[in-house]
Amino acid sequence: MSWVRASYAILVLTSIVGVAVVIALEEFSASYSSLTYLVALLTFVAVVSAAMMIAWAAEASQFSISQGLALAIVAIVQTLPEFFVEGAITWNAGKDPANWLPNVTANFTGANRLLTGLGWPLILFTAIVQRRRNGLKGSGVIALRREQSVEIAFMLTATAFYAIIWFRGALDLLDTGVLLAIFIVYMTILSRLPSEKEDPEEVLDAPPKAIVRLRGKRTRIGAIVGLFLLSGLVFVFISQPFVDSINTIAVALFGAGAGFFFIQWIAPFLSEFPEKVTAFHWARKIKLAPMALLNFVSSAVSELTALVAIIPVVFAFSLGALDSVPILAHRDEVLLTMTQSLYACMCLLDLEYDMRNATILFGLWLASTVLVQIRFWVAILFLALALVEVLIHRKRITVFSSFKYTLTRTFTKPKE
Repeated sequence: MSWVRASYAILVLTSIVGVAVVIALEEFSASYSSLTYLVALLTFVAVVSAAMMIAWAAEASQFSISQGLALAIVAIVQTLPEFFVEGAITWNAGKDPANWLPNVTANFTGANRLLTGLGWPLILFTAIVQRRRNGLKGSGVIALRREQSVEIAFMLTATAFYAIIWFRGALDLLDTGVLLAIFIVYMTILSRLPSEKEDPEEVLDAPPKAIVRLRGKRTRIGAIVGLFLLSGLVFVFISQPFVDSINTIAVALFGAGAGFFFIQWIAPFLSEFPEKVTAFHWARKIKLAPMALLNFVSSAVSELTALVAIIPVVFAFSLGALDSVPILAHRDEVLLTMTQSLYACMCLLDLEYDMRNATILFGLWLASTVLVQIRFWVAILFLALALVEVLIHRKRITVFSSFKYTLTRTFTKPKE
């Protein structure tokens, strides 16, 4: 397993080198020059390296500590890179609203649409391709279990609240309170669910498996906490230069509007990359495809709730005043994110995700990404298609009864 140790060593080394160089050259992240590209490259590498360490530690934690605590940690930690990036962007918006406020909306809407529009479909496509390679027959459907309705129910709840945010055209501390309340209730229920009892030998890749195989519980927990702390420290130093260098290069090369596009897609793609690698690894094993899909559903819940909840708080501290975060200029982005998320939830009304759902999500995500001018109409189309899904599933809507069953079973029986 020398290559596993080498992998960890490379990730740690690139993270430390990235931080050291960025500290020395941070001034060039916000002012365009040839060194801006060096800062961008090193921050990109450091972000991916730190995010990969977080992903491996999060995976290993599921088999190294109590299930309830593991669920709580994994749900937060998987999207931790996005929290740092969004926090850095929002802090900039408080200091320089004219140039950075649009990017606040760009990052959190792009991150969520990447999950449902690109991540969800690729999970199913990957599982289908692997099934055919293995010579297996069967429909291209990913079926979830009854207790996995919890994630869908809370994703739908958070999505519904976005209608209020969109109508008001602003984010404030009241939204923070509501979204955090949704997230806390969600985590409380997850913590009461029984263990999955999956085999780590089947679920994990070699790097996180190496942590699980460490002798002694304290050693394993120490390794996991150490990776979390190191990665978190890297993001503390890297997040600001990361978003600054992306924006600076985009504006210098492609004009003022390009910064929005790069922040919306490049930043979340890089910070979510390790999580996607893990999910696609599970999808290739076919049997674990439901786990891969659920991983992305859980991340979507975290981003719709906790990620957006931090925005008014960070903005208020940066601005030095209790003021709301205006999003009127980009209401269509919020509307599209809401309706795409709504359609994704409606796809799972019967706890099954099929090729029709994946094709529609991917096709409309791609169209709205390439053709910015049609985003409002794509949002309306998603809304109409969500209603169509309700009609299609009207005689086999099981998600709500499954959610009720899970709550009853969870809170009326001792935790396993």
